[in-house]
Amino acid sequence: MTTSRDLRELAVQGLLAPNPVSLAANATDAGTNVYSPRTWSTWDGAYPMLLVQTPDEDGQSWGPHGPPAFTVTTTLRITARAQAPAAADDQAAVIVEEQLETLREQIKAALVNYPPLMSLLQQYPWFRSSIQPSGEGANPIGQLVLDLGLEFVQGPHDFYQPPAVPLQGIDLTVKEPDGTTEPGLTINLPQ
Repeated sequence: MTTSRDLRELAVQGLLAPNPVSLAANATDAGTNVYSPRTWSTWDGAYPMLLVQTPDEDGQSWGPHGPPAFTVTTTLRITARAQAPAAADDQAAVIVEEQLETLREQIKAALVNYPPLMSLLQQYPWFRSSIQPSGEGANPIGQLVLDLGLEFVQGPHDFYQPPAVPLQGIDLTVKEPDGTTEPGLTINLPQ
């Protein structure tokens, strides 16, 4: 079963993978500063950094006929944060915004069509991003929020399955006229 958690973990792998275009050490300028909910507390305070989560999931039923199946769209949210040292004439804020624009393109390049992720998806139905610069403080910090839609299917095999008695064997007897040997077959399945 494909889950939002699986997709989030694959996205983290994709963001940590080497950049195939430039052969850089990592897919983004954040390098190894890529965190998901269970690793956020390990962040060492270095910028830029990426936080990866899947906060929203929406499923559309295939209809009332047949077993339950859904087209599911998960929101993969990547929050990028960048910081620049103080500079004259608010140049630090400009540098931060440029870093965030670069990270946006690097994140999309790393994840859209990333084979391990794409193999579980039907499509990327949408993406949206928002850069929130901050010119405050001596060392301004800006933030990019990039949401990427991930569409996949969850079918009846992904949900509750009623308990069933496992097949243990098959006994087959062919009915023949009286006085004739009845052929038969017994198959015992391994447990």
